[in-house]
Amino acid sequence: MIYIIILILILFIFLSLRFSWWRKNISFNYPRVLMYHMISEHLPKNKSKFNRLRVKPSEFEKQLIWLKKNGFTSFTLSELVNLEVIPNKAVVLSFDDGYEDNFTKAFPLLQKYNFKATIYIVLNRFNENWATDKDLDKASNELNSEKMLNDEQIKIMIKSGLIEIGSHTLDHVNLPKLSNEEKHTQIKESKEKIEDNFSIKCNSFAYPFGFFDQNSVKIVEEVAYFNATTTVNGVFDKSKYSNFEIPRIIISGRQGLFSFILKIKKGRNR
Repeated sequence: MIYIIILILILFIFLSLRFSWWRKNISFNYPRVLMYHMISEHLPKNKSKFNRLRVKPSEFEKQLIWLKKNGFTSFTLSELVNLEVIPNKAVVLSFDDGYEDNFTKAFPLLQKYNFKATIYIVLNRFNENWATDKDLDKASNELNSEKMLNDEQIKIMIKSGLIEIGSHTLDHVNLPKLSNEEKHTQIKESKEKIEDNFSIKCNSFAYPFGFFDQNSVKIVEEVAYFNATTTVNGVFDKSKYSNFEIPRIIISGRQGLFSFILKIKKGRNR
């Protein structure tokens, strides 16, 4: 009997640490900005370090259904920051890098449930070494082998009115490691190329890896973006965060709907 009690206690502690169910819910007056990368099936575990970046299409659909049934309204980042009054249960779906499955897998589901999204693209995403494993500080073969969005797919999504295209720099660089001149080039030229390629205004920016410093923030504002997202964990409380340091809630491909619901209610990754 004592062993069963110990086992239950260990399980309780594990689940409490993993899901943080005990945290206080954060008011839905604060919008949730969600961070995704890929919507795709997982690779075999022995061949992937990055399945956490791959949310299965079936799981993504469950998430959209839950948001819809629970009265959430989606906005692009540009729409959200331009609102004079942010409504209750506002949500932004954001996607980093510009993977092709954002068009082949995510976009049909966004259309089906009438959800908007902001997709941040790396301009030189077709280079063989654009994607870096930040833990090892070297190119990731796994990520660099992924198919990326082409310009025609992006144009189709823009035309739908559901998708905003933002910048993720030219080369997915670690901005704090660059000189101010290099930062300026990565931030400004990526914006200009998006505007030239797609005949749109590029108003939104996402710091690669979530890494940023105050010089990066200053340049993003100076070159006329309207907003920028980070990987700071939390909800968008305008009394705490500027439009150029917007926090996001990371949605992992290794967690199911229960974890997703907790993240929405608690307003944080865990």
